[in-house]
Amino acid sequence: MKASLPILFVLFLFPAASLQAQDRTVLPPPAPEFKGKIGPNYKESTPDFSPALPVTAPEGAPNVLVIVLDDVGYGHLGCYGGPISTPNIDKLAANGLRYNNFHTTALCSPTRAALLTGRNHHAVAMAAITEAATGYPGNYGSIPKSAATIAETLKQNGYNTSAIGKWHLAPYTAYTAAGPFDRWPLGMGFEKYYGFLGGETDQWAPLLAQDNHFIDTPTRPGYHLTKDLCDRAIADIRDQQQANTGRPFFTYLALGAAHAPLHAPKEFIAKYKGKFAQGWDKVREETFERQKKLGIISKDAVLPSANPGVQAWADLTADQKQVYCRLQEVFAGFVDHADQHLGRVFAALDEMGIRDSTLIVLVSDNGASQEGLQNGTLNTDRYRNYFPDTVEEMLKNLDEAGGPSTDPHYPMGWAMAGNSPLKRWKQDTHSGGNTDPFIVSWPAKIKDGGAIRGQYHHVTDVVPTILEVSGLPAPTSVNGVKQMPMHGVSMAYTFSDANAKTRKKSQYFEMLGSRAIWADGWTAVTWHKKDTPWEDDHWELYHTDVDFTEANDLAAKHPEKLKEMIALWDVEAQTYNVFPLDDRRYERVADPTRPVAAIPKKQYTYYPGTSILHPLAAPQILGVEHTITAHVTIPENGAEGVLACSGGEFGGWTLFLMEGKFHYVHNYLKLEQFAVSSAEVVPAGQHTLSVHFTPTEKHLKPDYFLGNVTLSVDGKQVGELKGVKVAGQYSAVTGYGLLIGRNTGTPVSHEYKAPFAFTGKLDKVTMDLK
Repeated sequence: MKASLPILFVLFLFPAASLQAQDRTVLPPPAPEFKGKIGPNYKESTPDFSPALPVTAPEGAPNVLVIVLDDVGYGHLGCYGGPISTPNIDKLAANGLRYNNFHTTALCSPTRAALLTGRNHHAVAMAAITEAATGYPGNYGSIPKSAATIAETLKQNGYNTSAIGKWHLAPYTAYTAAGPFDRWPLGMGFEKYYGFLGGETDQWAPLLAQDNHFIDTPTRPGYHLTKDLCDRAIADIRDQQQANTGRPFFTYLALGAAHAPLHAPKEFIAKYKGKFAQGWDKVREETFERQKKLGIISKDAVLPSANPGVQAWADLTADQKQVYCRLQEVFAGFVDHADQHLGRVFAALDEMGIRDSTLIVLVSDNGASQEGLQNGTLNTDRYRNYFPDTVEEMLKNLDEAGGPSTDPHYPMGWAMAGNSPLKRWKQDTHSGGNTDPFIVSWPAKIKDGGAIRGQYHHVTDVVPTILEVSGLPAPTSVNGVKQMPMHGVSMAYTFSDANAKTRKKSQYFEMLGSRAIWADGWTAVTWHKKDTPWEDDHWELYHTDVDFTEANDLAAKHPEKLKEMIALWDVEAQTYNVFPLDDRRYERVADPTRPVAAIPKKQYTYYPGTSILHPLAAPQILGVEHTITAHVTIPENGAEGVLACSGGEFGGWTLFLMEGKFHYVHNYLKLEQFAVSSAEVVPAGQHTLSVHFTPTEKHLKPDYFLGNVTLSVDGKQVGELKGVKVAGQYSAVTGYGLLIGRNTGTPVSHEYKAPFAFTGKLDKVTMDLK
């Protein structure tokens, strides 16, 4: 590991775009001039409070609620022809507009960066997820201050701003209780934050942050993160409204639904029992036909052939069908459950009488996810260690799927169906990866309720739209930093004109080495196979104005057009920092040359009562010889509880006292628990309780270490276990890192119930690395 290094951002100038003019007023606006009168005393003076008053938003500026769904495909929602019941989202669409030609970047962090800044994702250093940052300007994984978020702009122009839910925009070097916090939400223009920083979290037992600090996992009965986030959104908006300041609000509500882990209450999963027994091929066809009837796609659209790698449903075994159906039922229940709680948010706006004056935008961040691969899973951490669970294993635990003891994802065949009628999926530059549901509701201004808009638009267009309807220019300077121009164009012209020609001229795409470009109704696209030369990639050409589903490749018929499109892609790639192309995935995350959050040391000291230490900031001890020592005082009546732990239900280690004895458990991917305990009770008094791990073997696929563990009390060995199996990696995405004195979240060992806080006196815990 290397110490964290300063990151220098290279700023580029781009052509001016919609709502951007170089002579616009800069932000923040100057303080008003004092216009009162100052005499020798107050009786002979005239006050003027205006310089001390907060800035007010332009008259008529709407409230803004942006809702981001996760991994929800083009063909999932009911109002887009999908098979999942989403009555509240459908009602939102019935009172607003559905866009059937709206595009994202095909991955979560890049889409969120573009959504909040109005700039292309490479231009704001977010080529991939933040954990996969590289040392190049297009992928530092940290949004530059030259691309202020819409929250920062609105905050400085009279709005209250709050962010709730998934962030996934903090660089990997900022996942600590000491920050730096300038890329956490409060450093990016939001006045309040409640949610999770990473790309995913357990919906039953999430790792949460509030404002600029981590908080313990909620433990109330029946807890689910979606309900919690929607409760928080309602409470924040009510607080803001009852303050009666007259200020509008900007609320960014980014749910964990429906990203893995797929977690939903049993009654929602049960609603879909048997609903997908016809299989993904048939569900895809049924969705396609409903989309035609709804007008989401044209009646002469062609359904492309199945995606590569997806088995025909008819060729599957009975066991495969049973497992795959159950995983899809869980996903559907997760989306349905999210819809119910979003309905409560919409109802709260109605109750407050502010729905008409609130612009609501609902979007998904990318297409449906193929990351469950062929079989899906009940334990995603096994995938990360190249040891996926089998159909036979999952069959034994299907009743638990979607519950707290599982970490599920569905098979990629369901992702294909969920992206109907489009090719491929999340992470890809074909339309299935980047074409998403997009709904706008604003009753005061949008009178064409239930209508569909077909103009081509992109996630970078949301910020310019919000600026236009709020009566604000795009800033040229924010907090003293010159701003790069907006790369998006406002969509507001479409609110009242269904037949208006799109104002978008072109849009490039690049994700994990795959590429695409759209311009004037044509799309050129190539899928890149990892570890193959880019010059070998096969480019396809589609006239997407008449072939929305990319069913008819015209590359051979129009080679000059294809050449023109590829040249345009290269120009935009050069302009927006796309190069160098990079097709690495997990290798980016595991790159040993990258800076890390914490300065590596030989010895670390930790104290009780402190925040969780994220895996990206904790000592890297997997497969490394190390000693963990707890310095404790045990009272006369004994003590119990966790001294230190890292991980949770699906893998990790824990050091604890129970029934007076000293215990160590290593949970290997929920497959095996390697436990060792002291034979004798640890007596009252001051003690050092240590565990020492010595690695003996390294295996690559599956990715694990073997090693030996010894327990010691006051330097004397009291237990030994050989052949302990340690995973090569536990999820840094969910964030279950190092905790001292308790085990919040899910328990590493089911020998105890979380949080199982230590009841004695814990002075400190030290870690010594060889």
